[in-house]
Amino acid sequence: MTSGPAASTTVAQIAEEWDSYQEIPAIDEAYAEALGDQFAGQFSGATPHYLEQLAAHLGWSATTRVLDAGCGTGGLTAALAARTGCTAVGLDASPAAVRVARTRLAGRPEADRVDYAVGDMGDPDLPSGSLDAVLAIGSGYWSDPATTVGHWRNLLRGDRPAVVVVIRRILRPQTSHDIELTLQEGLFEPHPDWETALRTAGFDIEVRDLTEADAQCVERLYAALARRLPALRDQLGDAPGERYLAEVKVLRDEHRAGRMRRTEIVARLGGGHDPC
Repeated sequence: MTSGPAASTTVAQIAEEWDSYQEIPAIDEAYAEALGDQFAGQFSGATPHYLEQLAAHLGWSATTRVLDAGCGTGGLTAALAARTGCTAVGLDASPAAVRVARTRLAGRPEADRVDYAVGDMGDPDLPSGSLDAVLAIGSGYWSDPATTVGHWRNLLRGDRPAVVVVIRRILRPQTSHDIELTLQEGLFEPHPDWETALRTAGFDIEVRDLTEADAQCVERLYAALARRLPALRDQLGDAPGERYLAEVKVLRDEHRAGRMRRTEIVARLGGGHDPC
């Protein structure tokens, strides 16, 4: 999902708003241009090359089953399966996003290794011990970390299961303008504390800064969307089209001001050494 609530907005309302962004050609084209050959419309900033590096670091293979928590239109989920050979399950609160994900997946070579479902990423309705890893890229604002980590841990199996959370954070308080744009709650201070939640649940964590690569991605994305503003207005409506571009402009401007951070948190359970 790309946009989020003021404090009183429910996840269902967020999903309903996000539904309006599905199957918009101008948005699809801009994301495809900014991210590469990943499915369009995925507001994650995760390029296929990044997914390959992550999978190599964690030793993911054809026997690995990964949950993409908060999958949106499913581009990242399918790209992960295509680039690593793993089995991937995409889960999102937006029925429209999941419908789009399933439609786009049809006929692709990785279709037999990818499933999508509507559900709560913070409490997935999946069997205990059915996953090797959980991946949450750009979706860490939609659930309480402490509660969510407990549910995720129950789903994990194997000797060295992993949780990966990649989250953007802006280093200033939220303003009324930010609220008007309905950006993610927690994108501004105070931030969801995934690090403490994961450590408390018994995970060993590695934290890595991805800010420079994210800044480059956001610059490409904003430029691609700005060139398509007339099409955004036509396809979304004047005000929604301009607001969508304004949301991305906030990210671009905060990066330029040095107030944006993108953090990768890799959490592992169990002993031993990482495969890399």
